[in-house]
Amino acid sequence: MSHGDGGKKVAVGVGPTRVSTIRRVVSLWYFVVVVASLGILSPLPFVHAALRLRRAYLLLYVVLYGAWAYGLIYLLAPVDPESEPETVPAVLWFFGTIGLIAVSCVHLAVLRKKILYPPRTVWVESGMHCGLFSIDIAGFGQVGRSSDIFVQVRRMLFGLLANAFEASGIGWDVCLKRDTGDGMIVVVPPHFPKFRLLLPLLSQLAAELAKYNVVTDPALRIRVRVAIHAGEVTLDEYGVTGRPKVLLARLLDSRVLRDALAEAPEACPVVVLVSDRFHEDVQDQGGPGLDTMSYRQVLVREKETEVLAWLHVPTPVIRGLP
Repeated sequence: MSHGDGGKKVAVGVGPTRVSTIRRVVSLWYFVVVVASLGILSPLPFVHAALRLRRAYLLLYVVLYGAWAYGLIYLLAPVDPESEPETVPAVLWFFGTIGLIAVSCVHLAVLRKKILYPPRTVWVESGMHCGLFSIDIAGFGQVGRSSDIFVQVRRMLFGLLANAFEASGIGWDVCLKRDTGDGMIVVVPPHFPKFRLLLPLLSQLAAELAKYNVVTDPALRIRVRVAIHAGEVTLDEYGVTGRPKVLLARLLDSRVLRDALAEAPEACPVVVLVSDRFHEDVQDQGGPGLDTMSYRQVLVREKETEVLAWLHVPTPVIRGLP
């Protein structure tokens, strides 16, 4: 993740681009030049790579490989034109040439891959309307939990959360994420439909957590509160801020959501509170299999905030247990 423009823009890599067969074949000229010239012209592909990747430091390799090639030429140049070529310089030239070709080709293979498959980026800027997802582990700091348990619980939750996002069609790697210690805030880029934050993400997360809780030690069991909202994000050098972020925090910490988790059956490890605006947008947007009727409207009063929201307790469907 990289920041720019004073922290008001964030780019997240989303994987390699597709490259045509023609481009892949044409790019093999790097290796053809090196092999055909017996390494003498090996600096040329590095000049091209430096220009394409806009990396000035690659010009250092132009100098190094150029010096190597010049050294090989020097080995073959006889001191006395009338004398017979010596065996030792010829052997050194042979192995030096093999080494130059091998090393430069391996190096060029790495640079060629960077040129052909540059990481694409999705920009999230201040003012973009993004989905906001916040999750918190209930009772994370309870007495009796060691630091090792904290690590195991966090690792398990974040792994299951990543799988749930991917299963819902939201690339985990393209989301902006902020660790909160006992949970996480996830900012979803605006090109993903909002309903994917609900379906099948929530049911997938609930099912996987329920399955995990059945087979794990009681001290490692996980129950979570989730808040979901959407709005125009504001980015600064510390991350995400603005009114949507504040409302998300109020929903997550609300007494309504805490009571809902306490009253939910032990087999239900997830309770969700969705903002009224998000719920309305998703109803208008629709989505295959989306059931907004399973959400109950509640009133949230937290600090200076008094808003309507929608409470949902996903019923986990556990598969794969013996």
